[in-house]
Amino acid sequence: MEAQNKGTAIYEDEINLYDCWKVIVKRKSLIIGLFLVATITSAIISLSMPKIYRGEVVLKLPAITTKELLGVIGKFDDVEKIKNILPKTHHLITGVKLNTLKESTDKLQLIIEAKNRDDLSSAMTEFVAYLNNFSLINRDIEEERQRLIKQTEELSIVIKEADELARTFKKLLNEGKLIPFGFNPVEVKKKSSDMGVERFVIEQALKRPMGVEMLESPYILKNPVKPSIKKNIALAGITSLFAGIFLAFLIGAIISLFLITLGKKHFGQTVPFAPFLSLGFLISLFWAKEIINWYLMLY
Repeated sequence: MEAQNKGTAIYEDEINLYDCWKVIVKRKSLIIGLFLVATITSAIISLSMPKIYRGEVVLKLPAITTKELLGVIGKFDDVEKIKNILPKTHHLITGVKLNTLKESTDKLQLIIEAKNRDDLSSAMTEFVAYLNNFSLINRDIEEERQRLIKQTEELSIVIKEADELARTFKKLLNEGKLIPFGFNPVEVKKKSSDMGVERFVIEQALKRPMGVEMLESPYILKNPVKPSIKKNIALAGITSLFAGIFLAFLIGAIISLFLITLGKKHFGQTVPFAPFLSLGFLISLFWAKEIINWYLMLY
């Protein structure tokens, strides 16, 4: 008999999921009401949030790889850092991001978000100007410029010598002092002309800006990317429902143990569940993400 009573006591101390389910069913009207309050509150908050627009553009880097640049610049997760980079437009934007492009070592995707679509182009222009004043890029640009200048000078010397050589051979041929065996003046002239074209291309490259440039006009999305009203409402409803019920049972268990410790309640007695439901939904409405992350960290 004593063993049977002991087994019954152990059974009564265990958590019965069916009893928990009956409690939830019994309070279904309150749960549905709190669920609707959470979704409506989320909708109101989402509609009151400022709209965020996004602009994208691909940047071409001169004489420097994307890995080198990103390794020096890093991420733009500091307000002061963004303020230093964009002193004129930092107060107009909400975020800056640089993404690498697949199978490309000299191109980056610049993404800027702002509350006004009209501010995106000016912010991108200022960001490109910042990169062009960056010491690492300026150093590489100057090295590339000096290399092209030296290449132009060498080509000029070779072209001059080739022209002089062609004139000399032509003069000797005309005077009959040279037999044209294995020598083709036309071929020499053609090579000289090709080098002249190569020199012209390099000279044009030197005239063009050699810094970071936009490969195309910025692409600015017409519709705002934030807030995602439907997504916010759905997440708020689902997380508040599950997290709210979980917190209600958790808070109820803690309060019940506290009351039992003080001698105000005894095992087997009930406590009102509605206040815990309301408190659980209220907490989950504002801190559901933090609670879920904390719970997942336990495992």
